[in-house]
This record gives sequence, structure tokens and C-alpha cells, in this order.
Amino acid sequence: MKTAPLNIGQVPQTFLDDYIIEMVNFVTRTMHQPTKHDANPVLKKDRRWERLPYLRLNTTVHWDEREGLFKAWYEDLAWNYDRFMALQRSLPRQRVPEVAAIEAFEKTIDNRLLYAESADGIRWDKPELDYRTVDGQKTNICFGNEQDGKIHACTVLLDPFETEGDYRFKGLYWNSKTGVEDARIGSAHSADGRVWRPYEQPLRIGQVGERLLGDVMILSADAVTGEYLLDTRSRAMQEPSLDPKHPTAEGWGPPHYPHDPWRMAKRRVFSSNSRDVNNWPVLKEMLVPDDVDDNLDDEFYGLVRFRVGDLYVGLLNIFHRTHNTMNVHLVCSRDGFNWVRVSRGHPFLDVGPEGAWDCYMSETGSVPLFLDDEIRIYYAGANLHHDWWMFGEKEGLDVPEARSGWNGGQTALGLATLRPEGFVSIDSTAREGILVTRPLVSDGARLVVNVKCEPKGYLDVELADANDDVAPGYERSACDTYRGDSTRHTVSWGGRSRLPSEVVARGAKLRFYSRHCSVYAFRVGEGVEGCC
Repeated sequence: MKTAPLNIGQVPQTFLDDYIIEMVNFVTRTMHQPTKHDANPVLKKDRRWERLPYLRLNTTVHWDEREGLFKAWYEDLAWNYDRFMALQRSLPRQRVPEVAAIEAFEKTIDNRLLYAESADGIRWDKPELDYRTVDGQKTNICFGNEQDGKIHACTVLLDPFETEGDYRFKGLYWNSKTGVEDARIGSAHSADGRVWRPYEQPLRIGQVGERLLGDVMILSADAVTGEYLLDTRSRAMQEPSLDPKHPTAEGWGPPHYPHDPWRMAKRRVFSSNSRDVNNWPVLKEMLVPDDVDDNLDDEFYGLVRFRVGDLYVGLLNIFHRTHNTMNVHLVCSRDGFNWVRVSRGHPFLDVGPEGAWDCYMSETGSVPLFLDDEIRIYYAGANLHHDWWMFGEKEGLDVPEARSGWNGGQTALGLATLRPEGFVSIDSTAREGILVTRPLVSDGARLVVNVKCEPKGYLDVELADANDDVAPGYERSACDTYRGDSTRHTVSWGGRSRLPSEVVARGAKLRFYSRHCSVYAFRVGEGVEGCC
């Protein structure tokens, strides 16, 4: 069946979905897990004023090209656990819908935002700023004091639409001064990420100024559409109408009813888009755990989205509620709203082995950094379970971390890396594999491929028109066979790399022939200078 050509411009084409594929034989799609850095954790508690660093999805890392620095923001929960337990024991037994509503918890935390910077993204400095002192000493606390209130679950954006002035960095956060009764969603801006100023106007969701968001907020920007995107939670998403005759369980969170969408109470992703970070349309429920394909207790904790070429890619944090653990899964979307799981059931970024610093929690709230030679994914890890360490003793759980000191557990920041465009590859093995694209239109002149061949491997490419007639001079037999490993290999035929413009303009199909080879991506662009 003939299809209309796809205009791919000169942007990279990956194989996370089947969009550009017309036919395959003897190839398979492989998702690649990023490699965790040997220096992990790269950022952890090491200052005496850091009371309880709480690195979760509230941790953001950006590369600030203007200053030539990697910059990170993380939260210190500053929780007095012993006082919390004393207050909790004094309260009557009660069922509370969310942790922020637990009076004893709210009275014993003092959330603040901390700042760190690094020249290489591995060795981090915590500069002593002028914002807040502890016991007379300057600290790296950059936001959160008696005047500005508590700063919780902050997401930081390095705004690509703001290049000058005091608004290059923007932040959204859960803010309160006296307690949950005055909690709201705040917004602030900064010229350098070190000094923050709250916006004067209130943040509104659907024209409502009350706190309508949960405690996971991930702010991003789409340079193609010129819009800000907010992936978050709805405040009361875990408060369904329950049957009073049903049994209840001691623990944090409501039950799940697999066959009753009216009672959906799992964590899930709500989203909105806007051109103004302080005024958002009403939230839309976007990503919901599936009762057929997802486990009974799997919940969608938060989504990090970004573009790779003309495709939206997402890092979906999944909470496995019964085991009380977290890991990251890969998703993709053609429209930014309807998402497809990549290698469903297999985590993209998993927890570490038992005893490792990240053995129970692996999650991210930070958009990957795309460097020339690698993709960097900064992630939060923990050798603590999600909430057993916080409320396990209160509930009487028989786990080592459910006590003061949490059995030495902590949260920290790690780094994992991928090959450029290396999220997935199309792989061949002993038999020769073939992949044929749908007809493609481009204004580029050369075919550039991200490819890795094993010692016995090779890649050949053939060019055909939309009618499957091979372009003269671009037959497979004329292709200069490639046997190496390159993220930017320019394909050539008899030493000639320039594509026939009359074929590419009307729609060209690329035929990849390979053995023992991985093809990660391709683009039709300018290629290597000097090629004919």
C-alpha cells in the first residue's frame, strides 16, 4: 500500500516507534539502559547544615552555557523525625488522604532549596551564598526562609525563551508558611539560579489560584511550539469515593479498583501547556496506569519529557507500591499527549543491586543533557524505600529503616550516560537483516547514520524512490560498505555521498542491509564536509 511521503527535514530519526518503518525482516528493536557512572553518587550530604537532603523528582540539573557550569538544585527536607514521632504518638489514630495533611509531619519540616555547581558535572561545589545562614555560617541554601516560606518539590527550568535579565531561570514549587492550611503553588525567577525572587502575581491553574497541584511538578519548554509544558499531579487524585463496607488497610494510600474507572486513585500524570508560567489551562489527565498491561500496584509517579528530532521522548517514573520501590521507564509520543511504552515491562533506568546506594529508588525529574559525545541523565537514587523510612515506625512495620536514623539510609544524585541518540537501536545478528523506511522527503543532501558494527558486522544502504525503483548509482552493490562504529557516519556510493535531489524531493525509501550491526538513528543533512 502506497503512503504519502513523510517530511523529515534534517532532524534525526530514531526507532523508538514504528512511524518511519515500512518493512523489516530479521531485525529487532533493542532498548539501551544508560551506564551508571563509576563516581556515583556524585552529589550527596556532606555539609553540616544539610539536615536531611531529599533528592527525588524535586532535583534538577541544567547546563548553563553562559557561565560554562553544570547547575543543580535539590531539596533539604530538614525534618525533625524524633519530634515527628513524639507528636504522632500524641495524636488520635486517624486516616489522612496525603502526607502533607499529617499535622505532625507539617509541624516538623522546614523545606528549603539548595544549589550546587560543577565544571564537569561529576565533582560538585556547594557555594556559600548570602541568602540564609545556619549557626552564623553561610550556606548553599538559595531559597526558603521565614520570609519566603517553605520550598517543597521545586522544579527549575532554564528558559530557552528568556536570554536576558532576571528571568532566565524559572521555578514552580509547593509553598507554605504556617502549614497545610496556607499551602499554595508558588513561582519564582532568577538570573543565575542562585538568587531567587518570587513572582508578584499568583500562579493560576484553570483561573483558580488555590493549590491544585500535587507534590510532583516537572516544568519544561518546547522550543518548536514556543510553549511551556507542565507535567504534574492533580491535588485530590487519590481521594475517590470508597465503599464504607469494604475492609481497610493500615498504610499510606487508598485501594485500587481494577474494574471501576470512577474510583481510579493511583498516582498518574496530569498535564497542561501555556505561554505564561503563571497562567495555565485546566489540567488534563494524560498518563494513567492500564489495568491490563500494568501491575495491580504500579503507579505513574511523574514524567520528564523532551524532544529527539520530531519525536517526544519521556522518562516515566513508576512507583511499585507494594515493594515500595521506584524505577524509570521509557515512553514516546508523536503529539506530546498520547504516549507509547518502549519495551514495556523492562525498566530503562533501574535500581542498583542490593546494598548499593540506589538499591530501592531510581527516579528522575530532570531533562537529559545532550552533549556532543553523550547523553547525560541525572537521577535521584536511594537505599531507602519510598515511604517505609518515613512512616514505617508509625505503622509498626518490621523493616530496618523504620526508626530514627533510618538505618544509615539516604537519598543522593547519580549520573548515567548514553551514546548520542542511543535510546534504542535496530539490531541484526547472524542472518542478514533488512529495514525499509516509508517514503521520506528532506531538504538535506547526505545520509548520516549513527551505527555500530560488531567485528564481523557491516551496513549497506540502498536508495529507492516511492515506487520502490532503485535510484541508478545508489544500488546496494554500489554502496561503500561500513564496518565501524560512528555516531555520524556519512553513507557513500562509489565514493559519492550526495543524494539525488530529484528523488529525495519526491519521496525516497532507505533500505538498510546489515549483519551483526546496530543502527541507532539517521538523518538526511549536510554530512561530513568535503564529501562529494
